[in-house]
Amino acid sequence: MEKSGIKTIEECFEEYITECKYARGLRPATLKGYIECFRNFVSLMPELKETNDLCPNSLTVFYQRLNLRQRRGKVGVKNSTLHTYYTKLMIFFRWLEERSYLVNGFLTNKILKPTAPTYEDEKALTPEEVSAILSSIFLLNIDNDFLFARDMLIIQILLYTGIRKGELLGLRVSDIDLSSNSILINGKTSKSKRGRFIPMHPNLVQYLKSYLLICSELKFLNQYLLISRRGTTLTEYGLKHWVERYRKASGIPLHIHRFRHTFACELAKKNADIISIRNVLGHSSLKMTERYLRSIKPESSRTFINSLTF
Repeated sequence: MEKSGIKTIEECFEEYITECKYARGLRPATLKGYIECFRNFVSLMPELKETNDLCPNSLTVFYQRLNLRQRRGKVGVKNSTLHTYYTKLMIFFRWLEERSYLVNGFLTNKILKPTAPTYEDEKALTPEEVSAILSSIFLLNIDNDFLFARDMLIIQILLYTGIRKGELLGLRVSDIDLSSNSILINGKTSKSKRGRFIPMHPNLVQYLKSYLLICSELKFLNQYLLISRRGTTLTEYGLKHWVERYRKASGIPLHIHRFRHTFACELAKKNADIISIRNVLGHSSLKMTERYLRSIKPESSRTFINSLTF
């Protein structure tokens, strides 16, 4: 049964986000994704004011307008984008039904689900691309020991741990255990909300020690591991600037998540079992881990095929 007194969609969404934030404890990045998705939806669907304006055809019209909107240098919308909008908006629509702002099943039982996206693009970095990024760090910081040490450390952490952006920025000096050569990923900064320990590769340990030594010499005191040249905590904006700097310098289409895909694929190529890969990445399901391995092409199995005997 619907609640008496019709609420605006905006009012309902504010109630929904408040519940997500305080009752469910969702991460800021997750909340941001929900909010951006909703804002785009209401922006392209201005005629939808109240909950009773919603209908099963609303998403179809939204998809149509999304495809027709003017965007610089882009035509149409990827199927993966439609799927993302569907997933996030349907969670909100289901919440509306559960809270009796809409009749149960009015939207969730009638809206068609977009075709599941297929991922054929190669997200993992090639050895040549990694080399180009490392070279750009050397060239841009040849006269700055601190930035060179920090930026090389960032690369080593990403390549040898595959952690997410939020996990990277959330690393504290106290999360590093040099006695066991492991890093603690705090559950509070993890998308899965579960903490985990990741063993550190010897190369990573070497760059980490060099970076900590320089920080000590500069008398930088900060509980967070990654800091700016002024000794303040590296922010999300600062990391975004970091990515853009090395994207331009290396000519590589760079973003943080590509390192995560690279890490997963390289582990798989070294015969790591998928359970171990899932655990170190902090995934809740094997299905998600399998997506990360899509950059591994059939040619990679040649050595294994050649080793077969019958």
